[in-house]
Amino acid sequence: MGAERGAAGRHRVRAAPRPAAVGAAPAGLRIRVSLRDRNESEYLADLLQDHGLAVRVALPDEDERGGDEQPAANEIVVSQELVAGLIPAARRGDTPLIVPTDRPAAPPVGGPGEEQVPQPGRLTMHDLDAVARRLVATIQRRVERNRRGLAQLALEDEDIFDDVAVQQSAGRRLRLVGREGVLVCLRVSELGRVRERLGAQATWELVGRIRDVTVTELGLARPPAPRSNGELLWVLPAAPAARARKQLEQLGAALASRSVTVTAGDAEEHLRITPAIGLVGVGRTDPAVLISRARAAAATAASRLDLEPCTWEPSGEPAEMPAEMPAGAGALLGAPFVAGSPSGAPSGFDGPFGAPSGEVAAGLRGFSTGAGAGAGAAAAAWRTARRWIGSTAAQALLSVVLAVGLPYLYYTLTAQFGVDVLGPAYAFIVLALVATAGSIYVEGLLALDPVRPPALPPGDPPPATVIIAAYLPNESATIIDTLEAFLRLRYAGSLQVILAYNTPHALPVESVLQAMAHEHPRLVVLRVPGSTSKAQNVNAALEIATGHFTGVFDADHHPAPDSVTRAWRWLADSYDIVQGHCVIRNGGASWLSRMVAVEFESMYAVGHPGRAKLHGFGIFGGSNGYWRTDILRRVRMRPRMLTEDIDSSVRSLLAGVRIASDPALLSFELAPTTLRALTRQRLRWAQGWFQVSRKYFGMALASPVLNRRQKAGAAFLFGWRELYPWISIQIFPLLGYLLLHPEPGQGVHWAMPFFLFLTLVTMGVGVAQSLFAYLLAHPDVRRRRRWFLVYALFAGFFYTEYKNGLARVAQIKEIGGERQWRVTPRQVPVPSPAYRRESA
Repeated sequence: MGAERGAAGRHRVRAAPRPAAVGAAPAGLRIRVSLRDRNESEYLADLLQDHGLAVRVALPDEDERGGDEQPAANEIVVSQELVAGLIPAARRGDTPLIVPTDRPAAPPVGGPGEEQVPQPGRLTMHDLDAVARRLVATIQRRVERNRRGLAQLALEDEDIFDDVAVQQSAGRRLRLVGREGVLVCLRVSELGRVRERLGAQATWELVGRIRDVTVTELGLARPPAPRSNGELLWVLPAAPAARARKQLEQLGAALASRSVTVTAGDAEEHLRITPAIGLVGVGRTDPAVLISRARAAAATAASRLDLEPCTWEPSGEPAEMPAEMPAGAGALLGAPFVAGSPSGAPSGFDGPFGAPSGEVAAGLRGFSTGAGAGAGAAAAAWRTARRWIGSTAAQALLSVVLAVGLPYLYYTLTAQFGVDVLGPAYAFIVLALVATAGSIYVEGLLALDPVRPPALPPGDPPPATVIIAAYLPNESATIIDTLEAFLRLRYAGSLQVILAYNTPHALPVESVLQAMAHEHPRLVVLRVPGSTSKAQNVNAALEIATGHFTGVFDADHHPAPDSVTRAWRWLADSYDIVQGHCVIRNGGASWLSRMVAVEFESMYAVGHPGRAKLHGFGIFGGSNGYWRTDILRRVRMRPRMLTEDIDSSVRSLLAGVRIASDPALLSFELAPTTLRALTRQRLRWAQGWFQVSRKYFGMALASPVLNRRQKAGAAFLFGWRELYPWISIQIFPLLGYLLLHPEPGQGVHWAMPFFLFLTLVTMGVGVAQSLFAYLLAHPDVRRRRRWFLVYALFAGFFYTEYKNGLARVAQIKEIGGERQWRVTPRQVPVPSPAYRRESA
């Protein structure tokens, strides 16, 4: 041990020179040394007293003035956990994390004047000397910061100061070449519950395991010291921002994919964790501010639960973050935070169902400068103009100008210069329309013979989980019927049903939900605090999911009774995800819902299975899809993506995951019944697809995992599919130019056949889609033959161009940075009398 005390007095051996005395220490500053071992505590106290500091010893197990005593004003507490972070790097890497324990301290190793032998969990004389030097340097720094009026660092965060200073000293030169040091904060969402269930020892053992994985994955030269709340803080050396972020993404995936074993009493517990990583470039900012920003970013990452590191951006200052993770708080910690987009929600909004954030609300309120009525009127006019420019109507007009006006102007200008571009334009448009129509025909033909699921494997099926994600104010009228449908599922294995919901205020239906959970043991009702999205609800439910595989559903779905068993047939084989067939169950509610019912048959009975055979991969559509739970935990849903389902599908695909499409895996859902609700839904879908396409198009083409056939499919989905809405409308500027500028002696003779041909191609696609949909539709929809006939005309004359127009507007919104998630209203399905007679 580093200190021996005899009856005659005290004998001390020094392993290193003493640091200089502290000068001008703050008046009233006191040090309380509270280590587990009295000898260690008194030795360290003596070292600090030699530097003119007022020190007292109070062991954690002393009743009167022990470790639970709250620090007094101007008092610094030197605890065992703090010392673990202050010992030298060489020893820290070899010494296990020092955790609180009730076991008595071992006797000292070695005697006075002897070299101390490091023992696991024990402190040597060299360690205590180093701790004293660090403490004295820290106090000197605190005195200087106090003199300069700077914010004080917490004592346990002082070790970050030097690391930040090293990176900042070379910061300007490195930033010029795109490299910068990064301060990282890692917290574990489940830590509060682990502490509550398993105690402090298991908690610190878990933190130690996380620290070990962090060191291994990142190749850190020095292990990060845990904070008293279980966080890890460290500085990554200067590197390109993309590389640093990629390393942290891989770290998050590695931690989430591992089962961590900790000791709780005499038993072992196997834990799954959800890491939340926040980062901020060190720049030239004060370390105290950097730590606050990194913690705020980590709190935002913890609210998303998507394993994606959150970068602090200068778009908003972080709110004050709690130093302690609340016990039982589980996944969601901290308030929404602007880091590119707050809590993963669209920029400027707290979430899909929230009001504008404070920053945007302040902007919407305008200026209040007192400059007079004229300035106020001008500001009001400017705000009105901005709102109109940002409206969907203005963006639709802009899309027409870009898609029709500019090509017409181009044809006019090239003709004036004597350049003939009409022939090539005509050939390109015809080729594009024919190629797209051909792909639709091929998908329909392939869908006539879809891939069947393998036979049910022998033996008992594994446990399964289904997650229902709900925004409760929107689903309160139908959620009870939904849960009853899920509780009727037939499955030979254990089945867990989780309703993960968010609501801005308490609702009467919540008491009914709790009563249902008490009545049905397999039903878990989980209110997700702080959630603003379906993705956050699903991610939170994954923390308590017990199934080997997990189904994900929207709150209006009624799955077929045998659907879980059928999904297991796919997942028991070589597939990792299977997407089912979503059938509209309120088709009789309005003329629009009837059209959507046919469209869904075209999508899920024809498009999905046909495209899966053509491209060699399927797509998870957001609901009625089943995942291997370990893969879903690794991939997660990302709240900042408007179509988090497509995003998770593509990330899974790029990781080598196999996705199947099964048109016989049935679930019944509600369709929008008004054009306004449908427009909002399809705008979000179109913008979400474009968001994913922009992000992953290049990655898919360069992927070493995808084969040529799959890359061709990805190029079609993420490239051609996004260009086609702009190409399909080129009929009109070309035809308009031909009609308004006929060639001498020709009139419009060849323009009219051109128009008729393109009209035939367009109408033919709608008829073909309706025919394939009718042949493969679910019987409940197929017996309404008139619906399919009306849809063929509806799609050809209006609906196809309506969706293409929304796609163009959605791309303008995405490029302009407008990402507003709007909820699709649910209406209780009340079939019309005619619909009820047909059903009967």
